[in-house]
Amino acid sequence: MGALLAKALHDFTDQTILVVCYTNHALDQFLDDLLKIGIPDDHMVRLGGRAKPQLAHLNLFSPGQKTSKPRTQADWTMIDELKTRLNFLCSRLDNSVAEFMANRIRYEDILTHIEFEDESYFEAFRVPKSDDGMATVGHKGREIDPTYLIALWERGRDAGIFKHAAHLRTEESSRIWTTPLAARKNLMAKWTSDLQKQMVDDIGAVGRDYNNCQIDLTRKFGESLVATLTAKRIIACTTTGAAKFTEDLRTASPDIVLVEEAGEILESHILTALGENTNQLILIGDHKYVFNHYLLRLILSYEF
Repeated sequence: MGALLAKALHDFTDQTILVVCYTNHALDQFLDDLLKIGIPDDHMVRLGGRAKPQLAHLNLFSPGQKTSKPRTQADWTMIDELKTRLNFLCSRLDNSVAEFMANRIRYEDILTHIEFEDESYFEAFRVPKSDDGMATVGHKGREIDPTYLIALWERGRDAGIFKHAAHLRTEESSRIWTTPLAARKNLMAKWTSDLQKQMVDDIGAVGRDYNNCQIDLTRKFGESLVATLTAKRIIACTTTGAAKFTEDLRTASPDIVLVEEAGEILESHILTALGENTNQLILIGDHKYVFNHYLLRLILSYEF
């Protein structure tokens, strides 16, 4: 019955049919029936392995199924560019995750953050430069670095050797430098938390870029595969094959999905085979088995 339906659709429409079976044995039997009732083998393609020898020529990767043109120099250039970007994103993702796991939020990071988020604090922590261009030294002759003031502030200290600097004697800076220690700790914790959230957002953004780039590369490599699928009228696979080649099947956009042994297949497996352009779904199987199968699942899923 399934083979006759497929032949009628093949002969009297121009629609593409995706045939899905639960087992390789059932899939081979279905393709055998299609060949016997006169559907040309060059109109069909089989996804997946473990086909019986008589049907090996229908396999997607058999020599007889090569219908795509060779890749051009432009194609290889795009592939190389995608690979380069993929390596860059992979390295950036590894570094971002490692930095987040290490939880290393330095004074330099906080200064960079508050330069745009809390400008008054950034100004209060700005280490003035020497007028003569010489390095400024502090306790024990150590050179003062840009984190000198924020480090003192976090510990509840005053501005040290810069407490009389003009830019620290303004009303706003004076308020900042007289903040109680507990409030300073809370503010440092807030800045650290804000930076950690930014790191998480960055990891998420880079991860999405990496995934999209990987999808683009896979699609570029899969253009020949999709070209083969779109050239066929009947695409046949098991539920496992439908899951494995989901993206390629969506690109091929079959119009009809015909499911054999529907009573043995989970609804989720059928849903994965449906694409945006699917306008007809045909389920074939033992009507009693199908009814009992779904009724049992409905009972088991009911919350008493």
